[in-house]
Amino acid sequence: MKRTILLLGSLAALACGQPDPLTREKAEVIVRNWSFKREPIYAEVPEKVWWTPKSPKDDYDELAVRTLRNLQRAGLVTVSEQVSGDSATYVAKVTSQGFRILGTAPSHRGRALRGKICEKVYDGLGDFERHPTQPTVGSGELVWHYDNPTPLYDLFETKMNKPLKKRFASHVAFWYEDHQWRLNLTVRKADAAGASSAGSPPPPR
Repeated sequence: MKRTILLLGSLAALACGQPDPLTREKAEVIVRNWSFKREPIYAEVPEKVWWTPKSPKDDYDELAVRTLRNLQRAGLVTVSEQVSGDSATYVAKVTSQGFRILGTAPSHRGRALRGKICEKVYDGLGDFERHPTQPTVGSGELVWHYDNPTPLYDLFETKMNKPLKKRFASHVAFWYEDHQWRLNLTVRKADAAGASSAGSPPPPR
């Protein structure tokens, strides 16, 4: 699992000495000061999708072409194509309607179209535990889910592992250093099967 480290700015800096021991309530305050309540989530698709006999079509190419066609049917892009035998090239251009909705971003497959597909909603802190011998050190699970889909959610077939309502967890460590509370996401995204202590699952909408 990819490791992502985030450093929290000063929340309760002290002029000297140690703060009070870390509690679940304090850890929740640290999380609230760091996290967005609703974080926008984006998906991308290359503006140009192509394959040749030397660079054969793969599964992602199929999803990308389907995504471009979906965006075209929605009036957000126009798609030109050149197909010959085992080679094909598809190029998308944003329409005036799509210009208000789609942005662009670099990707490892070249310039890509980018759009907001949903939001990441934080559900709370689960399985908090303070270190048995270090009172300013603790860990837990930051529980969250994808929700509030936009009209682009179903159009972007290139989105990967973004199921709605399913709960995920980011394993998090807390500690106090240099007059600051710090937060470290040791695992950015994992299934939250054991994260029930963060509260009941969100109701269906």
